[in-house]
Order: sequence, then structure tokens, then C-alpha cells
Amino acid sequence: MQWLIGLVVCVLITSYFHKGNRINGIIWSDQEGYYIYLPALFIDGYDKTTCVNGCRTIDTQNGPRVFTKYTYGVALLESPFFLVGHMVAAIFNKPMDGRSAPYIWSILMAAIFYMLAGIAILSKLLNKTGFSIFIQWLVPVGLLLGTNLFYYTFRESGMSHVFSFFLISVLCYSSHMRLKSSNWRWIILTAFPLALIILIRPTNAIAGLIPLFWGAGIKDIPNRIWRFATDVKWLVAFLVSVLILFPPQLLYWKMVTDRYIFYSYGNEGFSNWNNPKILEVLFSHQNGWLIYSPIMVLGLGGLIFMMARKIKGWLMPTMLISIATYIFASWWAWWFGGAYGHRCYVDFLPIFAIPSAHLLSSEFLNKKASILLMALFAALVSYVNLRMCYIYYGPWDGSEWTWYTYLIKMKQVFFL
Repeated sequence: MQWLIGLVVCVLITSYFHKGNRINGIIWSDQEGYYIYLPALFIDGYDKTTCVNGCRTIDTQNGPRVFTKYTYGVALLESPFFLVGHMVAAIFNKPMDGRSAPYIWSILMAAIFYMLAGIAILSKLLNKTGFSIFIQWLVPVGLLLGTNLFYYTFRESGMSHVFSFFLISVLCYSSHMRLKSSNWRWIILTAFPLALIILIRPTNAIAGLIPLFWGAGIKDIPNRIWRFATDVKWLVAFLVSVLILFPPQLLYWKMVTDRYIFYSYGNEGFSNWNNPKILEVLFSHQNGWLIYSPIMVLGLGGLIFMMARKIKGWLMPTMLISIATYIFASWWAWWFGGAYGHRCYVDFLPIFAIPSAHLLSSEFLNKKASILLMALFAALVSYVNLRMCYIYYGPWDGSEWTWYTYLIKMKQVFFL
């Protein structure tokens, strides 16, 4: 019953955020680039597919073809919802063009489903690690309401981030369970999601640190590396997952570019690798992570708390978020374009579930004053996040987006 209520609430939120012409922004730009595989496969054919502005047309030996620089992983996860939307369009006599209302809603419902599934998995993970029922729900819901996960679920639903959030939630849970059991289920549920995470966003291959170092301390590193390198079952499962998931992408590149391996981002690259914009990524008015998702100071505080108390499990999140930050800061557009907040961090929010839970369960928060202070902070930053998610109509970047224009938006947040 609670999940039905949650689904209804999410559908109402989505309807509210996409009232009027806003709904037309779903199959658009990057979201269109991720999605275009589905109408190309099931409706138009790759030689006839049209793409408004999320792709480009390139010349091939067989004539001009639409080409998307994005891989097909998001489309794969959207596909069951797309097929339902395709049937709904047929039943209700709507245009079966991949762009009418049933198809748009298929993307919106896919984002809601994977967000709810990710939240549920994180709640179950916190249950398995011994936290109270209150913490089991407070932390995942806090990650939703206090960060741009909310925006990339309910506004730009076709972006890759909510899908990666779900997969990394699965990877965290299955990595935890795999330490306790050698059952094939947990081997597969770490190998297959990791392969799909890499397919969706190749730089997210660093998520391999999750099964490698889950729950480990510094002294465990050599043993974990050896154990991982000699785990034939897992290596076979991962190889099979790659052989299942990657050939369609290679065939697509071959068909369009005449090459099986192709760097689809052209001139875009990591031009800041020797001068990473780390402070900007974290604190800039242009999508700085902790500026637009300040609730994550609790997640970072949880890591510090675990280190100070020598609680195992801080190593992997610390390594992963440090490497991820360097990667983001090295990209040519370190702010990642017209986005609400630094969107790439959405993918890795699940790794902060346990650190946040430890901090919120600490004796520090047994004092009434501390509880009140933390509650006020969480409520305030969540309110600001939700209001900003609504008023955002991007892009908020470039030379015209300054601290001054940011403060103007903050006045709107508080109806000033």
C-alpha cells in the first residue's frame, strides 16, 4: 500500500512539474539523445529516424544517418516503459511516432520507477546494516528531497542520472550481500549492474570500487585486491555481462561510423586533467555540488565521523568520491553544461547512505538541541532545493550566470 501511495504522489508531482508546455521538454536535447534508440528500433528504422536537437546527422556509405553520441544503456532501461507507451498510443489512437504523450509519459514513469526502486534498495541496505526503521527511510528520502536527484527524477527525467542512481543502489546492496554469501545471485547482481553502469556512462567504471572495497579498511586493501583478482566466478559473470550488453552498441557504431570502437564525443575531452577545477566543481555558482545540494555536508560529515570512530566502510566512499570529483573537474566543461546542480554526483549518492546513517544515529544527535538544529537545517535546504527545482528554467551557466543572478533566484525561492 505504501508503494502505491508513493507512486501516486510521484505521478502528481510529475504532473505538476510538467504542466503546460513543459512536458515537451522531455524528448529534447541530451534526453532525446539517450532515448532516440527506441523509436529508431521499434518505429522508424535507423535510416529514417528524426532527431530534433539531441543528435547530429552524419554521412555514411549508405547515406545520411542520425547519430547520437550517447550509448544505449538508458534506452535499454526505458524500453519496457516505451513498449507500454507504444501499446497505449495504439489503444487510444494517439500518434505512434515515439513523441506523443504516451511516449513522453513512458519516460516520466521510467524515471519514477527507478527512483523509487533505488530508494527502496537503499532502505533495505540500511535495514541489513542494523539501522532503525526511522533512519532506513529518513536517509534515502533525504537524498531525494535535498539533492538534484529530485530534479533529475521529476524534471529532466530522460537524463542518465536517475538510472545510474538505481544501478549503483543495486550495486551497493549486492556488494554488501556478497560479502556474506557466495550465492550466484549476488555474483550476478554485482557483475551485471556494473557492466550496465559502464555502458551508460563509461567514466562511471570507477563504480567497480564498490564491490572491490565494500566495507573494507586500509589494512584490507591487499587482501581485497587479491581476492577480487582470483574470483573466477565473478570475473566470468562480468565478462558474460559485457558480452551481452556491449555488442549492440558496437554494432550501432559500426553501422553509423563504419568503426566498432568509436569515441562519440568528438573534440570534447578531459582538457583540465592537469589543472582540475575541484573548488569550482564543489563550490561554484555554476552548478557547484555543495552549493546546490548542501545537505550532502551530512554525507561528507558521516565519512569523517566513521573515520574518527574507526568504523569500517569509510574507505570506499572516500576513494570513489575523490576520484569522481577529479574526473568531473578534469572535463572541459567542469560544470557539465546547462544543468541544475552538478548532475554527475547524482549517480553516486547511494554511497553516502551508510555514512549519513551513522552520523544521524550518533550520540551527538541524542541531544534535543542537536536534533532540532539538524532538523531545521535539513528542512531548510530541502525546501530551497525543491523550490529551485521548480523555478529552474535553464541554462543557468555562462557569463550571464553570476553570484548576483544566483542570489536573485534565491529571492524567488523565498518569494521576495
